Amino acid sequence: MYRSKCALANFLDHFGDKWSMLIIRDMFIEKKTFNDFLTSAEGIASNILTNRLKSLKIDGLIDNKINPENKKVKWYYLTDKAINVYPVVIEMVKWSDQNLDKNFGPISIQWIKDNSQDSTEVVANKKITKYKIFRDDLFVKSLKDF
Repeated sequence: MYRSKCALANFLDHFGDKWSMLIIRDMFIEKKTFNDFLTSAEGIASNILTNRLKSLKIDGLIDNKINPENKKVKWYYLTDKAINVYPVVIEMVKWSDQNLDKNFGPISIQWIKDNSQDSTEVVANKKITKYKIFRDDLFVKSLKDF
């Protein structure tokens, strides 16, 4: 249930907290397990990670498959609904690069360089295509034992 009839408020209901956006960022860089997210540089607590993964799944932004080689491990992936937010992510990072006086780390610097070569649309389409190939590979791997 949405708290507002405002389009921006509704967007923020899904993506408006730091941890959800960082989990989505990590999925775009092909992290897929709970431990992958837990070991990200920002240091999310396990209870917050669990909460955000559940929330993102309820919102239809992520889903998961079971690792066929270790049934205790879930592979999380972005749904098409979440993949479509990538142009917004690019613009947020570009804004940070242009407006914040921060000493970004090497991963951010490289990401900014890689995502500033072309228009947001061109860069987003390339990344989305690459991510969908990664996700499709997860699907194939998850069916391995069936």
